[in-house]
Amino acid sequence: RMHRLMERVLYIWSVRHPASGYVQGINDLVTPFIVVLLAAEVTCPIEEVNLDNVEQSVFDTVEAGAYWCLTKMLSDIQDHYTSGQPGIQNMVVKLKDIIRRIDEKLYRHLEEQGLDFLSFSFRWMNCLLMREFPLPCVIRLWDTYIAEPSEGFSTFHVYVCAVFLIYWSPQLKQMDFQQLMLFMQKLPTGKWRAREIETLLAEAFVLKSLFHSSPKHLAAPLQGL
Repeated sequence: RMHRLMERVLYIWSVRHPASGYVQGINDLVTPFIVVLLAAEVTCPIEEVNLDNVEQSVFDTVEAGAYWCLTKMLSDIQDHYTSGQPGIQNMVVKLKDIIRRIDEKLYRHLEEQGLDFLSFSFRWMNCLLMREFPLPCVIRLWDTYIAEPSEGFSTFHVYVCAVFLIYWSPQLKQMDFQQLMLFMQKLPTGKWRAREIETLLAEAFVLKSLFHSSPKHLAAPLQGL
């Protein structure tokens, strides 16, 4: 029943948004909404829910809520999923510029090793870090995104990704191309909890306050380039 619920939500969204239609990765984005909405409808902890015992009316309520939550979220980032995915491309460029300004050594190391930012950060933008963190951490992260007026899933997300990458900077600077690729595909965040996410968010907020109102800081060339 849960699988059919997700299928219907994604199918209806794609039919109502023909400019993009269904793009791989959107299925990830509906999951946190389903979990939060289902948790609000049941009496036991979500980890203990037996879906076979959940009434159909609850599934119907969760399905409707998940559809509208997904629709609202994607309305702010729809250019992520149109032809060529220009929204994601722009976010990756911005991430690269931020790293170039705040951690030049890491930036140069990734360049020297031939690691393209798009090769690891495309998934961060496409799936909004859904695949990088345990689900409770994603829910905490998105809670803040939703509280950011209209740009949490776009502008603020880039700064979160920048802080997330800088967090691993000491290890990354010691790795060659193959090691970098393997590490970036499966970052060791399995034991992360809300505390780590809240630290990430706090640092991202500081970074945004420094750079977002003064984009020329990002555009300034590095010495020696």
